[in-house]
Amino acid sequence: MRGRLWLVVGVLVGIALAAGAVPYLAGAARSLSDDAQRVVGSAGAHLVRALGGVGAPGRVVLGLTAVVAVLVPGVTAWLLVLAARGVRRLRVVVAVVLALIGIAAFFYQPAGNALGALVLALAVAGAAVALSGPLVVAPLAALAGLIGAEFLPRLLVGPAAIPDAPVSQLHQAVFASPGSPWWLRVVLVVVAAVPFALGVRAVARA
Repeated sequence: MRGRLWLVVGVLVGIALAAGAVPYLAGAARSLSDDAQRVVGSAGAHLVRALGGVGAPGRVVLGLTAVVAVLVPGVTAWLLVLAARGVRRLRVVVAVVLALIGIAAFFYQPAGNALGALVLALAVAGAAVALSGPLVVAPLAALAGLIGAEFLPRLLVGPAAIPDAPVSQLHQAVFASPGSPWWLRVVLVVVAAVPFALGVRAVARA
């Protein structure tokens, strides 16, 4: 329950940051999302040219690139949540291993030294369990929430150049002309929201 609490707190903090509580961090999340889309878009452009040279339909590749580009921020946020959940499991393993090392000291050292080693091991194990929530789990979840709260609204309303690029690319792929109609924007927001929804589900099941 406490692990889920830090996940929820982290996500809420991320959303609050995106709302403008700390403009610098919101801008950093925006840049992270935009850079991920730039990478996908650049790779897609190279792929279109390469496949065009062997006769593959460039419009199909362009459409797939657009869909992947809107999925990348959500997949990134989802993986951050899964990493945060993994930290919760890992901290228990680390705590148990440290405790066992402390107990093993009694087989190799005098009782006084072994007791000191055990106390130190238990203290570090306790710190790993107690502090991993606010210091690791919450920040990872906050970054996930920050990416979602930055990316989805901009994709929906535009007209920022980077989030809008996949909309125009998909329109070009389907209708052979550039465009950014509102209904296509809504469709891509729904597609982009799928990995974010998986991240929310992962938080709820933590």
